[in-house]
Amino acid sequence: MRLTPEQFWTYSEWLFDNWGLLTGLLLVIVLAVIGFLVGFVVSMIKRGPGEGFLHVAKIIRELFAVDLPKTSVRRVYAIASLAVKEAIRKKILVVVAVFVIAIMFAGWYLDPKSDNPAQLYISFVMFWTNILMLILGLFVSCFSLPADIKSRTIYTIVTKPVRATELFFGRVFGFVAVGTIILLMLGSMSYLFVVRGLNHTHEIEELAPNGISGSTTTERFHQHSFSIEENGTGATNVVKGHRHEVLKQGDKIVLGPPVDDLTARVPVYGRLRFTGRDGEESEGYNVGYMSEYQKYIEGDTLSSAIWKFKDVRPGSSDQTALNYDITLSAFRTYKGDIVTPVGGVVVFRSTDGTVESERFSFKVKEFQIDQRSIPLKLKGFRNGEPTDLDFFKDIAPDGSFEIMVRCLDRNQYLGMAAADVYLRRDTKSFWQNFVKGYISIWLQMVIVICFGVMFSCFLSGQVALIATVSFLVLGFFGSFVDNVLSKKIEGGGPIESLIKIPLGASATIDLDLGSPVLENVIRSSDRGLLTCVKTLKDAIPNFNQLGTSDFVAYGVDLSSGLLARHLTICFGYFLMTSLISYFFLKTREMAA
Repeated sequence: MRLTPEQFWTYSEWLFDNWGLLTGLLLVIVLAVIGFLVGFVVSMIKRGPGEGFLHVAKIIRELFAVDLPKTSVRRVYAIASLAVKEAIRKKILVVVAVFVIAIMFAGWYLDPKSDNPAQLYISFVMFWTNILMLILGLFVSCFSLPADIKSRTIYTIVTKPVRATELFFGRVFGFVAVGTIILLMLGSMSYLFVVRGLNHTHEIEELAPNGISGSTTTERFHQHSFSIEENGTGATNVVKGHRHEVLKQGDKIVLGPPVDDLTARVPVYGRLRFTGRDGEESEGYNVGYMSEYQKYIEGDTLSSAIWKFKDVRPGSSDQTALNYDITLSAFRTYKGDIVTPVGGVVVFRSTDGTVESERFSFKVKEFQIDQRSIPLKLKGFRNGEPTDLDFFKDIAPDGSFEIMVRCLDRNQYLGMAAADVYLRRDTKSFWQNFVKGYISIWLQMVIVICFGVMFSCFLSGQVALIATVSFLVLGFFGSFVDNVLSKKIEGGGPIESLIKIPLGASATIDLDLGSPVLENVIRSSDRGLLTCVKTLKDAIPNFNQLGTSDFVAYGVDLSSGLLARHLTICFGYFLMTSLISYFFLKTREMAA
Protein backbone atom coordinates (compact mmCIF):
# COMPACT_ATOMS: atom_id res chain seq x y z
CA MET A 1 0.00 0.00 0.00
CA ARG A 2 1.35 3.39 -0.97
CA LEU A 3 0.66 6.36 1.27
CA THR A 4 1.09 9.96 0.13
CA PRO A 5 2.58 12.46 2.60
CA GLU A 6 -0.88 14.04 3.07
CA GLN A 7 -2.24 10.79 4.50
CA PHE A 8 0.14 11.04 7.46
CA TRP A 9 -1.46 14.27 8.63
CA THR A 10 -3.89 14.34 11.51
CA TYR A 11 -7.21 16.12 11.04
CA SER A 12 -6.01 19.27 12.85
CA GLU A 13 -2.74 19.29 10.88
CA TRP A 14 -4.64 19.07 7.62
CA LEU A 15 -7.24 21.66 8.62
CA PHE A 16 -4.95 24.30 10.13
CA ASP A 17 -1.22 23.59 9.69
CA ASN A 18 -1.47 22.59 6.02
CA TRP A 19 -4.07 25.19 4.99
CA GLY A 20 -6.98 22.80 4.41
CA LEU A 21 -9.50 25.24 5.90
CA LEU A 22 -7.98 28.27 4.20
CA THR A 23 -7.85 26.52 0.83
CA GLY A 24 -11.50 25.53 1.12
CA LEU A 25 -12.57 29.07 2.04
CA LEU A 26 -10.58 30.56 -0.83
CA LEU A 27 -12.14 28.06 -3.23
CA VAL A 28 -15.65 28.99 -2.07
CA ILE A 29 -14.88 32.72 -2.37
CA VAL A 30 -13.38 32.38 -5.84
CA LEU A 31 -16.29 30.27 -7.11
CA ALA A 32 -18.79 32.66 -5.53
CA VAL A 33 -17.16 35.61 -7.32
CA ILE A 34 -17.10 33.70 -10.61
CA GLY A 35 -20.73 32.69 -10.13
CA PHE A 36 -21.68 36.31 -9.41
CA LEU A 37 -19.86 37.56 -12.50
CA VAL A 38 -21.41 34.88 -14.73
CA GLY A 39 -24.87 35.65 -13.35
CA PHE A 40 -24.28 39.37 -13.84
CA VAL A 41 -23.18 38.89 -17.47
CA VAL A 42 -26.23 36.74 -18.25
CA SER A 43 -28.59 39.22 -16.58
CA MET A 44 -26.85 42.16 -18.26
CA ILE A 45 -27.35 40.60 -21.69
CA LYS A 46 -31.06 40.08 -20.97
CA ARG A 47 -31.87 43.22 -18.96
CA GLY A 48 -29.05 45.71 -19.41
CA PRO A 49 -26.20 46.60 -17.00
CA GLY A 50 -28.16 48.42 -14.31
CA GLU A 51 -31.19 46.14 -14.26
CA GLY A 52 -28.95 43.06 -14.48
CA PHE A 53 -26.91 44.10 -11.44
CA LEU A 54 -30.06 44.76 -9.42
CA HIS A 55 -31.47 41.37 -10.44
CA VAL A 56 -28.34 39.50 -9.28
CA ALA A 57 -28.23 41.49 -6.04
CA LYS A 58 -31.90 40.66 -5.44
CA ILE A 59 -31.17 36.94 -5.84
CA ILE A 60 -28.30 37.13 -3.32
CA ARG A 61 -30.52 39.00 -0.85
CA GLU A 62 -33.31 36.44 -1.27
CA LEU A 63 -30.92 33.58 -0.57
CA PHE A 64 -29.90 34.84 2.89
CA ALA A 65 -33.04 36.77 3.83
CA VAL A 66 -35.83 34.56 2.47
CA ASP A 67 -35.00 31.18 0.94
CA LEU A 68 -32.54 29.79 3.46
CA PRO A 69 -34.41 30.90 6.62
CA LYS A 70 -37.76 29.75 5.22
CA THR A 71 -36.62 26.45 3.77
CA SER A 72 -39.18 23.84 4.83
CA VAL A 73 -38.06 20.41 5.97
CA ARG A 74 -41.50 19.06 5.03
CA ARG A 75 -41.22 20.25 1.44
CA VAL A 76 -37.63 18.97 1.17
CA TYR A 77 -38.85 15.58 2.40
CA ALA A 78 -41.72 15.58 -0.12
CA ILE A 79 -39.36 16.33 -3.04
CA ALA A 80 -36.88 13.73 -1.77
CA SER A 81 -39.66 11.13 -1.62
CA LEU A 82 -40.60 11.91 -5.22
CA ALA A 83 -36.91 11.60 -6.21
CA VAL A 84 -36.75 8.16 -4.57
CA LYS A 85 -39.88 6.99 -6.41
CA GLU A 86 -38.55 8.40 -9.67
CA ALA A 87 -35.23 6.57 -9.27
CA ILE A 88 -37.00 3.29 -8.52
CA ARG A 89 -39.23 3.74 -11.59
CA LYS A 90 -36.06 4.04 -13.66
CA LYS A 91 -35.15 0.55 -12.45
CA ILE A 92 -31.87 1.56 -10.84
CA LEU A 93 -32.07 -1.63 -8.77
CA VAL A 94 -30.51 -3.28 -11.81
CA VAL A 95 -27.20 -2.16 -10.22
CA VAL A 96 -27.73 -4.83 -7.56
CA ALA A 97 -28.34 -7.47 -10.23
CA VAL A 98 -25.15 -6.46 -12.05
CA PHE A 99 -23.18 -6.78 -8.81
CA VAL A 100 -24.67 -10.18 -8.06
CA ILE A 101 -23.66 -11.38 -11.53
CA ALA A 102 -20.14 -10.01 -10.99
CA ILE A 103 -19.85 -11.98 -7.73
CA MET A 104 -21.22 -15.13 -9.34
CA PHE A 105 -18.51 -15.07 -12.01
CA ALA A 106 -15.78 -13.68 -9.74
CA GLY A 107 -14.03 -17.05 -9.82
CA TRP A 108 -13.10 -16.38 -13.43
CA TYR A 109 -11.09 -13.31 -12.43
CA LEU A 110 -9.81 -14.06 -8.93
CA ASP A 111 -6.70 -16.22 -8.89
CA PRO A 112 -6.95 -18.74 -6.01
CA LYS A 113 -3.17 -19.16 -6.21
CA SER A 114 -2.60 -15.51 -5.30
CA ASP A 115 0.02 -14.74 -2.63
CA ASN A 116 -2.62 -12.87 -0.63
CA PRO A 117 -6.21 -13.85 -1.50
CA ALA A 118 -7.66 -11.46 1.11
CA GLN A 119 -6.26 -8.42 -0.69
CA LEU A 120 -7.55 -9.77 -3.99
CA TYR A 121 -11.08 -10.44 -2.73
CA ILE A 122 -11.43 -7.14 -0.87
CA SER A 123 -10.01 -5.08 -3.74
CA PHE A 124 -12.38 -6.82 -6.16
CA VAL A 125 -15.59 -6.13 -4.25
CA MET A 126 -14.64 -2.57 -3.29
CA PHE A 127 -13.55 -1.67 -6.82
CA TRP A 128 -16.76 -2.88 -8.42
CA THR A 129 -18.90 -1.37 -5.69
CA ASN A 130 -17.19 1.98 -6.19
CA ILE A 131 -17.61 1.87 -9.97
CA LEU A 132 -21.28 0.87 -9.79
CA MET A 133 -22.12 3.52 -7.18
CA LEU A 134 -20.43 6.26 -9.22
CA ILE A 135 -22.36 5.15 -12.33
CA LEU A 136 -25.55 5.10 -10.28
CA GLY A 137 -24.88 8.62 -9.00
CA LEU A 138 -24.23 9.82 -12.55
CA PHE A 139 -27.43 8.56 -14.12
CA VAL A 140 -29.90 9.33 -11.34
CA SER A 141 -28.64 12.91 -10.87
CA CYS A 142 -27.95 14.14 -14.40
CA PHE A 143 -31.29 13.38 -16.07
CA SER A 144 -33.84 14.16 -13.37
CA LEU A 145 -34.26 17.95 -13.63
CA PRO A 146 -33.77 18.12 -17.43
CA ALA A 147 -36.44 15.43 -17.83
CA ASP A 148 -38.84 17.43 -15.63
CA ILE A 149 -38.16 20.56 -17.65
CA LYS A 150 -38.62 18.73 -20.95
CA SER A 151 -41.90 17.14 -19.82
CA ARG A 152 -43.00 20.48 -18.25
CA THR A 153 -43.48 18.77 -14.89
CA ILE A 154 -41.19 21.39 -13.38
CA TYR A 155 -43.76 24.12 -14.00
CA THR A 156 -46.24 22.33 -11.76
CA ILE A 157 -43.62 22.33 -9.00
CA VAL A 158 -42.25 25.87 -9.31
CA THR A 159 -45.73 27.43 -9.38
CA LYS A 160 -46.22 25.99 -5.90
CA PRO A 161 -44.45 27.60 -2.89
CA VAL A 162 -41.29 25.55 -3.48
CA ARG A 163 -37.97 27.35 -3.14
CA ALA A 164 -34.83 26.72 -5.18
CA THR A 165 -32.99 25.55 -2.06
CA GLU A 166 -35.74 23.00 -1.36
CA LEU A 167 -35.62 21.75 -4.94
CA PHE A 168 -31.85 21.13 -4.78
CA PHE A 169 -31.85 19.65 -1.28
CA GLY A 170 -34.82 17.41 -2.06
CA ARG A 171 -33.24 16.04 -5.21
CA VAL A 172 -29.85 15.43 -3.61
CA PHE A 173 -31.23 13.88 -0.42
CA GLY A 174 -33.60 11.66 -2.37
CA PHE A 175 -30.91 10.34 -4.71
CA VAL A 176 -28.50 9.90 -1.80
CA ALA A 177 -31.15 7.91 0.06
CA VAL A 178 -31.57 5.57 -2.91
CA GLY A 179 -27.81 5.21 -3.27
CA THR A 180 -27.43 4.54 0.45
CA ILE A 181 -29.97 1.70 0.35
CA ILE A 182 -28.26 0.11 -2.64
CA LEU A 183 -24.82 0.58 -1.06
CA LEU A 184 -26.01 -1.18 2.09
CA MET A 185 -27.15 -4.11 -0.04
CA LEU A 186 -23.88 -4.25 -1.99
CA GLY A 187 -21.83 -3.86 1.18
CA SER A 188 -23.62 -6.72 2.93
CA MET A 189 -23.17 -9.01 -0.06
CA SER A 190 -19.52 -7.99 -0.36
CA TYR A 191 -18.79 -8.73 3.28
CA LEU A 192 -20.38 -12.18 3.08
CA PHE A 193 -18.57 -12.87 -0.19
CA VAL A 194 -15.17 -12.00 1.31
CA VAL A 195 -15.65 -13.78 4.64
CA ARG A 196 -17.11 -16.97 3.18
CA GLY A 197 -14.69 -16.98 0.27
CA LEU A 198 -11.64 -16.89 2.55
CA ASN A 199 -12.89 -19.18 5.29
CA HIS A 200 -11.26 -22.61 5.27
CA THR A 201 -9.42 -25.03 7.50
CA HIS A 202 -6.84 -27.80 7.24
CA GLU A 203 -6.35 -31.28 8.58
CA ILE A 204 -3.13 -32.73 9.96
CA GLU A 205 -1.23 -34.46 7.16
CA GLU A 206 2.06 -35.27 8.89
CA LEU A 207 3.00 -35.23 12.58
CA ALA A 208 6.62 -35.30 13.71
CA PRO A 209 7.74 -38.02 16.14
CA ASN A 210 7.87 -35.44 18.96
CA GLY A 211 4.12 -34.93 18.56
CA ILE A 212 4.32 -31.13 18.71
CA SER A 213 5.14 -30.16 15.12
CA GLY A 214 4.19 -31.19 11.63
CA SER A 215 2.45 -30.05 8.46
CA THR A 216 -1.14 -29.65 7.29
CA THR A 217 -3.04 -30.89 4.28
CA THR A 218 -3.10 -28.77 1.13
CA GLU A 219 -6.22 -26.62 0.87
CA ARG A 220 -6.79 -23.69 -1.46
CA PHE A 221 -3.43 -24.41 -3.14
CA HIS A 222 -1.35 -24.05 0.05
CA GLN A 223 -0.35 -25.84 3.21
CA HIS A 224 1.19 -24.86 6.56
CA SER A 225 3.74 -26.15 9.00
CA PHE A 226 2.93 -25.84 12.69
CA SER A 227 4.37 -26.23 16.17
CA ILE A 228 2.73 -26.58 19.59
CA GLU A 229 3.93 -25.13 22.89
CA GLU A 230 3.98 -27.01 26.19
CA ASN A 231 0.61 -25.53 27.19
CA GLY A 232 -1.04 -27.22 24.20
CA THR A 233 -1.48 -24.12 22.04
CA GLY A 234 0.42 -23.10 18.96
CA ALA A 235 0.14 -21.65 15.49
CA THR A 236 1.01 -22.41 11.91
CA ASN A 237 3.45 -20.42 9.84
CA VAL A 238 2.11 -17.53 7.75
CA VAL A 239 1.20 -18.52 4.19
CA LYS A 240 -0.85 -16.43 1.74
CA GLY A 241 -1.23 -13.69 4.32
CA HIS A 242 -2.78 -15.79 7.10
CA ARG A 243 -2.08 -18.40 9.74
CA HIS A 244 -4.16 -20.85 11.82
CA GLU A 245 -4.23 -21.28 15.56
CA VAL A 246 -3.45 -24.82 16.72
CA LEU A 247 -4.91 -26.48 19.83
CA LYS A 248 -3.97 -29.88 21.21
CA GLN A 249 -6.91 -31.61 22.91
CA GLY A 250 -5.68 -34.86 24.37
CA ASP A 251 -4.30 -36.89 21.48
CA LYS A 252 -6.14 -34.80 18.89
CA ILE A 253 -4.76 -31.65 17.22
CA VAL A 254 -7.32 -29.14 15.94
CA LEU A 255 -6.66 -26.25 13.57
CA GLY A 256 -8.87 -23.17 13.71
CA PRO A 257 -10.03 -20.84 10.93
CA PRO A 258 -7.60 -18.43 9.25
CA VAL A 259 -6.50 -15.38 11.24
CA ASP A 260 -4.60 -12.18 10.37
CA ASP A 261 -5.91 -12.09 6.78
CA LEU A 262 -9.00 -10.05 7.70
CA THR A 263 -7.78 -7.53 10.23
CA ALA A 264 -7.27 -3.81 10.83
CA ARG A 265 -3.87 -2.99 12.24
CA VAL A 266 -3.50 0.40 13.94
CA PRO A 267 -0.13 1.71 12.76
CA VAL A 268 2.11 4.36 14.25
CA TYR A 269 4.25 5.94 11.54
CA GLY A 270 7.60 7.67 11.87
CA ARG A 271 9.58 10.20 9.84
CA LEU A 272 12.01 8.63 7.37
CA ARG A 273 15.46 9.82 6.40
CA PHE A 274 18.43 8.15 4.67
CA THR A 275 22.19 7.99 4.93
CA GLY A 276 24.58 7.22 2.07
CA ARG A 277 27.19 4.49 1.68
CA ASP A 278 29.68 6.44 3.80
CA GLY A 279 27.16 7.34 6.52
CA GLU A 280 26.51 10.87 5.26
CA GLU A 281 23.00 12.33 5.02
CA SER A 282 21.36 11.29 1.77
CA GLU A 283 18.03 11.26 -0.07
CA GLY A 284 18.26 7.54 -0.78
CA TYR A 285 19.19 5.90 -4.06
CA ASN A 286 17.06 5.62 -7.20
CA VAL A 287 17.61 2.26 -8.90
CA GLY A 288 16.03 3.35 -12.18
CA TYR A 289 12.35 2.68 -11.62
CA MET A 290 9.99 5.33 -12.98
CA SER A 291 8.10 5.44 -9.69
CA GLU A 292 10.00 7.35 -7.01
CA TYR A 293 7.69 6.28 -4.20
CA GLN A 294 10.41 4.09 -2.71
CA LYS A 295 14.05 5.01 -2.19
CA TYR A 296 16.79 2.40 -1.83
CA ILE A 297 19.78 1.73 0.42
CA GLU A 298 22.91 -0.10 -0.72
CA GLY A 299 23.96 -3.40 0.81
CA ASP A 300 27.13 -4.03 2.83
CA THR A 301 27.75 -0.30 3.37
CA LEU A 302 26.84 2.34 5.93
CA SER A 303 23.82 3.22 3.79
CA SER A 304 20.74 3.05 6.00
CA ALA A 305 17.10 4.05 6.37
CA ILE A 306 16.19 5.64 9.70
CA TRP A 307 12.66 6.12 11.03
CA LYS A 308 12.18 8.51 13.94
CA PHE A 309 9.17 7.91 16.23
CA LYS A 310 7.80 10.31 18.82
CA ASP A 311 5.48 10.06 21.84
CA VAL A 312 5.50 6.25 21.99
CA ARG A 313 4.46 4.97 25.41
CA PRO A 314 3.98 1.46 26.80
CA GLY A 315 0.43 0.21 26.30
CA SER A 316 0.06 -1.47 29.68
CA SER A 317 2.09 -2.42 32.72
CA ASP A 318 2.29 -6.07 31.67
CA GLN A 319 3.48 -5.33 28.12
CA THR A 320 6.56 -7.42 27.32
CA ALA A 321 7.26 -6.55 23.68
CA LEU A 322 6.86 -3.79 21.09
CA ASN A 323 5.25 -4.95 17.85
CA TYR A 324 6.30 -3.60 14.48
CA ASP A 325 5.80 -4.54 10.81
CA ILE A 326 8.16 -4.44 7.84
CA THR A 327 7.12 -4.33 4.17
CA LEU A 328 10.34 -3.75 2.25
CA SER A 329 11.23 -4.57 -1.35
CA ALA A 330 14.50 -5.83 -2.80
CA PHE A 331 16.40 -4.85 -5.93
CA ARG A 332 19.04 -7.33 -7.12
CA THR A 333 21.92 -6.15 -9.28
CA TYR A 334 22.68 -9.74 -10.28
CA LYS A 335 20.04 -12.33 -11.14
CA GLY A 336 21.93 -15.54 -10.58
CA ASP A 337 20.05 -16.40 -7.39
CA ILE A 338 16.49 -15.13 -7.18
CA VAL A 339 15.37 -17.70 -4.60
CA THR A 340 17.51 -16.68 -1.63
CA PRO A 341 15.94 -13.56 -0.08
CA VAL A 342 17.99 -10.43 0.52
CA GLY A 343 19.04 -10.00 4.14
CA GLY A 344 19.00 -6.98 6.42
CA VAL A 345 19.29 -5.88 10.04
CA VAL A 346 17.11 -3.74 12.30
CA VAL A 347 18.54 -1.69 15.16
CA PHE A 348 16.52 0.27 17.73
CA ARG A 349 18.41 3.21 19.17
CA SER A 350 18.01 6.42 21.16
CA THR A 351 17.69 9.68 19.23
CA ASP A 352 21.18 10.79 20.32
CA GLY A 353 22.69 7.48 19.19
CA THR A 354 24.35 6.66 22.52
CA VAL A 355 22.13 3.66 23.32
CA GLU A 356 21.17 1.02 20.79
CA SER A 357 19.82 -2.51 20.78
CA GLU A 358 21.52 -5.57 19.44
CA ARG A 359 21.10 -6.23 15.74
CA PHE A 360 18.00 -8.15 14.69
CA SER A 361 18.55 -9.95 11.40
CA PHE A 362 15.74 -10.55 8.91
CA LYS A 363 15.14 -11.81 5.39
CA VAL A 364 13.02 -9.62 3.14
CA LYS A 365 9.54 -11.02 2.55
CA GLU A 366 8.54 -9.22 -0.60
CA PHE A 367 4.85 -8.48 -1.18
CA GLN A 368 4.11 -9.64 2.37
CA ILE A 369 3.80 -8.02 5.78
CA ASP A 370 6.61 -9.25 8.02
CA GLN A 371 5.16 -9.04 11.55
CA ARG A 372 7.91 -8.79 14.16
CA SER A 373 8.38 -7.73 17.78
CA ILE A 374 11.21 -6.55 20.03
CA PRO A 375 11.28 -7.48 23.74
CA LEU A 376 11.23 -4.59 26.17
CA LYS A 377 14.00 -6.29 28.19
CA LEU A 378 16.86 -6.83 25.75
CA LYS A 379 20.58 -6.87 25.15
CA GLY A 380 22.26 -3.83 23.67
CA PHE A 381 25.05 -1.27 23.85
CA ARG A 382 25.59 1.98 25.72
CA ASN A 383 28.40 4.10 24.26
CA GLY A 384 29.64 0.97 22.52
CA GLU A 385 29.75 -1.16 25.66
CA PRO A 386 27.51 -4.28 25.97
CA THR A 387 24.79 -4.01 28.60
CA ASP A 388 21.25 -5.02 29.52
CA LEU A 389 18.61 -2.51 28.46
CA ASP A 390 15.06 -1.58 29.30
CA PHE A 391 13.46 -0.22 26.14
CA PHE A 392 11.38 2.62 27.60
CA LYS A 393 13.96 3.58 30.23
CA ASP A 394 17.15 3.44 28.18
CA ILE A 395 16.27 3.69 24.46
CA ALA A 396 13.06 5.77 24.58
CA PRO A 397 12.94 7.54 27.98
CA ASP A 398 10.90 10.44 26.54
CA GLY A 399 8.93 8.29 24.07
CA SER A 400 11.21 9.15 21.13
CA PHE A 401 13.53 6.66 19.42
CA GLU A 402 14.81 5.60 16.01
CA ILE A 403 14.65 2.39 13.97
CA MET A 404 17.61 1.91 11.65
CA VAL A 405 17.51 -0.61 8.77
CA ARG A 406 20.53 -1.71 6.74
CA CYS A 407 21.04 -4.17 3.91
CA LEU A 408 23.60 -6.92 4.52
CA ASP A 409 24.16 -8.32 1.03
CA ARG A 410 26.80 -6.71 -1.16
CA ASN A 411 25.57 -5.21 -4.46
CA GLN A 412 21.96 -5.65 -3.41
CA TYR A 413 19.50 -2.93 -2.46
CA LEU A 414 16.54 -2.61 -0.11
CA GLY A 415 13.70 -0.24 -1.02
CA MET A 416 11.39 1.48 1.43
CA ALA A 417 9.03 4.40 1.91
CA ALA A 418 7.84 6.13 5.07
CA ALA A 419 4.95 3.68 5.56
CA ASP A 420 7.04 0.51 5.10
CA VAL A 421 8.17 0.27 8.73
CA TYR A 422 5.66 1.10 11.43
CA LEU A 423 4.73 0.20 14.99
CA ARG A 424 1.65 -1.99 15.37
CA ARG A 425 -0.09 -0.35 18.31
CA ASP A 426 -3.31 -2.33 18.25
CA THR A 427 -5.57 -4.47 16.08
CA LYS A 428 -9.22 -3.66 15.44
CA SER A 429 -12.01 -5.73 13.97
CA PHE A 430 -12.16 -6.15 10.22
CA TRP A 431 -15.87 -5.46 9.85
CA GLN A 432 -15.51 -1.99 11.37
CA ASN A 433 -12.74 -1.13 8.95
CA PHE A 434 -14.82 -2.60 6.12
CA VAL A 435 -17.70 -0.27 7.04
CA LYS A 436 -15.32 2.71 7.09
CA GLY A 437 -14.14 1.80 3.60
CA TYR A 438 -17.73 1.75 2.36
CA ILE A 439 -18.37 5.11 4.01
CA SER A 440 -15.63 6.49 1.75
CA ILE A 441 -17.43 5.00 -1.27
CA TRP A 442 -20.65 6.63 -0.02
CA LEU A 443 -18.94 10.02 0.23
CA GLN A 444 -17.70 9.75 -3.36
CA MET A 445 -21.23 8.91 -4.49
CA VAL A 446 -22.62 11.94 -2.62
CA ILE A 447 -20.12 14.26 -4.31
CA VAL A 448 -20.99 12.87 -7.76
CA ILE A 449 -24.72 13.31 -7.09
CA CYS A 450 -24.16 16.91 -5.95
CA PHE A 451 -22.25 17.77 -9.11
CA GLY A 452 -24.73 15.89 -11.33
CA VAL A 453 -27.70 17.80 -9.87
CA MET A 454 -25.76 21.07 -10.15
CA PHE A 455 -24.97 20.57 -13.84
CA SER A 456 -28.54 19.46 -14.57
CA CYS A 457 -29.81 22.80 -13.25
CA PHE A 458 -28.63 24.60 -16.40
CA LEU A 459 -27.69 21.87 -18.91
CA SER A 460 -29.61 19.18 -20.75
CA GLY A 461 -29.35 15.63 -19.42
CA GLN A 462 -26.81 14.45 -21.99
CA VAL A 463 -24.59 17.52 -21.60
CA ALA A 464 -24.85 17.34 -17.80
CA LEU A 465 -23.73 13.70 -17.98
CA ILE A 466 -20.72 14.64 -20.14
CA ALA A 467 -19.82 17.49 -17.77
CA THR A 468 -20.04 15.22 -14.71
CA VAL A 469 -18.01 12.49 -16.41
CA SER A 470 -15.36 15.07 -17.32
CA PHE A 471 -15.28 16.16 -13.69
CA LEU A 472 -14.84 12.51 -12.65
CA VAL A 473 -12.01 11.97 -15.12
CA LEU A 474 -10.18 15.03 -13.82
CA GLY A 475 -10.78 13.83 -10.28
CA PHE A 476 -9.20 10.46 -10.98
CA PHE A 477 -6.50 11.36 -13.51
CA GLY A 478 -5.80 15.03 -12.83
CA SER A 479 -2.26 14.25 -11.71
CA PHE A 480 -1.48 13.62 -15.39
CA VAL A 481 -1.89 17.36 -16.01
CA ASP A 482 0.58 18.14 -13.20
CA ASN A 483 3.10 15.70 -14.68
CA VAL A 484 2.81 17.27 -18.15
CA LEU A 485 3.23 20.79 -16.74
CA SER A 486 6.25 19.73 -14.68
CA LYS A 487 7.64 17.89 -17.75
CA LYS A 488 7.74 14.57 -15.91
CA ILE A 489 5.88 13.22 -18.96
CA GLU A 490 7.61 13.99 -22.23
CA GLY A 491 5.84 14.91 -25.43
CA GLY A 492 4.53 18.38 -24.64
CA GLY A 493 0.98 19.61 -24.30
CA PRO A 494 -2.10 18.63 -26.30
CA ILE A 495 -1.48 20.95 -29.28
CA GLU A 496 2.19 19.92 -29.58
CA SER A 497 1.22 16.24 -29.32
CA LEU A 498 -1.43 16.60 -32.05
CA ILE A 499 1.16 18.15 -34.34
CA LYS A 500 3.74 15.44 -33.62
CA ILE A 501 1.36 12.56 -34.43
CA PRO A 502 1.02 13.16 -38.21
CA LEU A 503 4.70 14.14 -38.41
CA GLY A 504 5.72 10.84 -36.79
CA ALA A 505 7.95 12.70 -34.33
CA SER A 506 9.05 10.99 -31.14
CA ALA A 507 7.70 12.23 -27.82
CA THR A 508 11.27 12.54 -26.52
CA ILE A 509 12.32 14.92 -29.32
CA ASP A 510 11.61 18.64 -29.13
CA LEU A 511 9.15 20.05 -31.64
CA ASP A 512 10.98 21.29 -34.75
CA LEU A 513 8.85 23.12 -37.34
CA GLY A 514 11.63 25.34 -38.66
CA SER A 515 10.04 28.42 -37.09
CA PRO A 516 11.03 29.27 -33.51
CA VAL A 517 8.24 31.85 -33.28
CA LEU A 518 5.57 29.31 -34.24
CA GLU A 519 7.04 26.72 -31.85
CA ASN A 520 6.98 29.24 -28.96
CA VAL A 521 3.37 30.15 -29.77
CA ILE A 522 2.38 26.45 -29.67
CA ARG A 523 4.18 25.85 -26.36
CA SER A 524 2.71 29.00 -24.81
CA SER A 525 -0.78 27.95 -25.93
CA ASP A 526 -0.23 24.52 -24.41
CA ARG A 527 0.92 26.02 -21.11
CA GLY A 528 -2.09 28.32 -21.00
CA LEU A 529 -4.49 25.48 -21.81
CA LEU A 530 -2.93 23.13 -19.27
CA THR A 531 -2.89 25.85 -16.61
CA CYS A 532 -6.62 26.37 -17.10
CA VAL A 533 -7.23 22.62 -16.85
CA LYS A 534 -5.02 22.43 -13.74
CA THR A 535 -6.97 25.28 -12.12
CA LEU A 536 -10.20 23.42 -12.83
CA LYS A 537 -8.66 20.19 -11.55
CA ASP A 538 -7.61 21.85 -8.29
CA ALA A 539 -11.22 22.99 -7.76
CA ILE A 540 -12.66 19.46 -7.83
CA PRO A 541 -12.03 16.61 -5.38
CA ASN A 542 -9.18 14.18 -5.85
CA PHE A 543 -10.99 10.84 -5.99
CA ASN A 544 -7.73 8.91 -5.67
CA GLN A 545 -7.20 10.44 -2.23
CA LEU A 546 -10.83 9.86 -1.27
CA GLY A 547 -10.51 6.17 -2.13
CA THR A 548 -9.62 3.99 0.85
CA SER A 549 -9.90 0.46 -0.55
CA ASP A 550 -6.16 -0.10 -0.11
CA PHE A 551 -6.45 0.50 3.62
CA VAL A 552 -9.12 -2.18 3.95
CA ALA A 553 -7.43 -4.62 1.55
CA TYR A 554 -4.03 -4.35 3.24
CA GLY A 555 -5.51 -4.60 6.74
CA VAL A 556 -4.63 -1.08 7.92
CA ASP A 557 -7.12 0.70 10.15
CA LEU A 558 -8.77 3.74 8.61
CA SER A 559 -8.07 6.46 11.15
CA SER A 560 -10.90 8.66 12.35
CA GLY A 561 -8.85 11.71 11.34
CA LEU A 562 -8.64 10.63 7.71
CA LEU A 563 -12.35 9.79 7.61
CA ALA A 564 -13.20 13.14 9.23
CA ARG A 565 -11.12 14.87 6.57
CA HIS A 566 -13.08 13.14 3.81
CA LEU A 567 -16.38 14.02 5.51
CA THR A 568 -15.30 17.67 5.66
CA ILE A 569 -14.37 17.66 1.97
CA CYS A 570 -17.72 16.12 1.05
CA PHE A 571 -19.64 18.67 3.12
CA GLY A 572 -17.66 21.51 1.55
CA TYR A 573 -18.52 20.38 -1.97
CA PHE A 574 -22.16 19.94 -0.95
CA LEU A 575 -22.28 23.59 0.17
CA MET A 576 -20.48 24.76 -2.95
CA THR A 577 -22.74 22.90 -5.40
CA SER A 578 -25.88 23.93 -3.51
CA LEU A 579 -24.96 27.63 -3.83
CA ILE A 580 -24.14 27.33 -7.53
CA SER A 581 -27.33 25.35 -8.19
CA TYR A 582 -29.40 27.94 -6.33
CA PHE A 583 -28.14 30.79 -8.52
CA PHE A 584 -28.67 28.81 -11.72
CA LEU A 585 -32.20 27.86 -10.72
CA LYS A 586 -33.06 31.44 -9.79
CA THR A 587 -31.61 33.04 -12.94
CA ARG A 588 -32.78 30.39 -15.42
CA GLU A 589 -35.74 31.35 -17.56
CA MET A 590 -38.44 28.68 -17.33
CA ALA A 591 -40.96 30.13 -19.70
CA ALA A 592 -43.07 27.65 -21.63
